[in-house]
Amino acid sequence: MSTLQKHDENHNDLDSKKDLIKSVFFKGCSNDEVELFLHVCKKTGLDPMMKQIYPVKRWSSAEKKEVMTCQTSIDGFRLIAERTGRYCPGKEATHIYDEDGELVSATTYVKKMTMDGTWHEVAATAFYAEYVQKTKEGKVTQFWERMPHVMLAKCAESLALRKAFPADLSGLYTSEEMSQSTTPAAAPVSHVEQTHPLISSAQAEEMESLLQERLDLKNKLMDWAEIEVISDLPMSKYQGAMKAIENHIKNEGKNGTKYT
Repeated sequence: MSTLQKHDENHNDLDSKKDLIKSVFFKGCSNDEVELFLHVCKKTGLDPMMKQIYPVKRWSSAEKKEVMTCQTSIDGFRLIAERTGRYCPGKEATHIYDEDGELVSATTYVKKMTMDGTWHEVAATAFYAEYVQKTKEGKVTQFWERMPHVMLAKCAESLALRKAFPADLSGLYTSEEMSQSTTPAAAPVSHVEQTHPLISSAQAEEMESLLQERLDLKNKLMDWAEIEVISDLPMSKYQGAMKAIENHIKNEGKNGTKYT
């Protein structure tokens, strides 16, 4: 199937799921916001149900109200780049530290094929101080505290991808890039997070402790929940996940033990 056919198929699929998308992402929002979001989804070819793009409400000082913005995931950026047929992931990200061992910056690399058929490496650097997200109390959020290298590398990769493919990614930003743009007094309001609240940090730590020496189970659980880290687990799936972990621990050592 050609890229154009896939894009048209995505248009039709979004239209058929319009009511579902509206109920999941847009409770209490205007029809104009829904239509704007769907327009961006169709233009980019990204699927909100696959967590490639989502709407986020942020406070606008100029308009004195919350304004919706469309943000993509890093997977959404990679998908758009992949569809150009001229993208290839680069080498592993590199990190720079200060004399105290504190993280200063991350640099990522992507490869782009130019019109003459030659490949070029495109690099971009993101600085921790410019992108780290903090709570209204001024503390680093749990994602940035637990995975600073991963989060900063995602910011740098977003910069590199937009630098390499400006025609396709101009004006689009990932959530990691946008987190720091909101002042502590006006934190972002994500309708994804409002509709699907996540487990608490204490619950995440408890699960991490139980799964510390059970890597295979942890990977299967994250695949089942469609998450990259345990702290992203929706509260609605917490009881099911804990039951599965408890059953696994109870049956450890027995033949035929499975994760279901």
